[in-house]
Amino acid sequence: MSHGPDLVESRFAPVLRWCYRVLNCKRRWRIARVLLQLAMRLERGAMRSATARFFMAKYHGVSIGAWSYGECFDPALLPPGIEIGRYVSVARGVRMFTQNHPLDRLTTHPLLYEHQPGVAETAALPPGKLEIGHDVWIGSNAIITPGCHRVGNGAVVGAGAVVTKDVPDFAIVAGNPARKIRDRFPPEVAARVTASAWWMMSADEWLSRINELESLLVVPATPPAGDSGNSQG
Repeated sequence: MSHGPDLVESRFAPVLRWCYRVLNCKRRWRIARVLLQLAMRLERGAMRSATARFFMAKYHGVSIGAWSYGECFDPALLPPGIEIGRYVSVARGVRMFTQNHPLDRLTTHPLLYEHQPGVAETAALPPGKLEIGHDVWIGSNAIITPGCHRVGNGAVVGAGAVVTKDVPDFAIVAGNPARKIRDRFPPEVAARVTASAWWMMSADEWLSRINELESLLVVPATPPAGDSGNSQG
């Protein structure tokens, strides 16, 4: 199976897929972790493993773009309904949540709303969604709560931040609750970077064009007030 220049699939991928299905790794997370780690080791690491991404998407409902890495490949840590873009950095201890326990029912205990035979077969909560954009950096021990549905492209979430609402593109947020500290770029630079969509390129392509792409970050010098640019006298 071809995955282009970004992802790698080893010749052992069919065997790993068979094992994952037969061993019921959708529910047996300890075994799932072992097979995910093995797939990543055989396929040049987390950034490029096609098989690890297949497992997370098919069996755990988590989509992960190429070149993204970190604690986003552990099915015990991420609930289904999360979409992670390309070139995303997820540090240790990061937790993402898409649902709260219900506050308007008799109890907040999961026996009332999780699918369990004879208990709550039809009472499940609607699935939550969370989109992590491209080129996002999420610092150590950050928590993304169900109040956040999108972390924008190029955003930075500080270590230990508790994110309770959406994060705009290129914003740097930190604190509890997380608040915007500043933007990474001025609006005109952010617009140029967005238009370039460099994160959709393969690593070889954008690295070969790094000088051109970094020139997008240059802000033209502003002439001093009152200077028309003409010399008179």
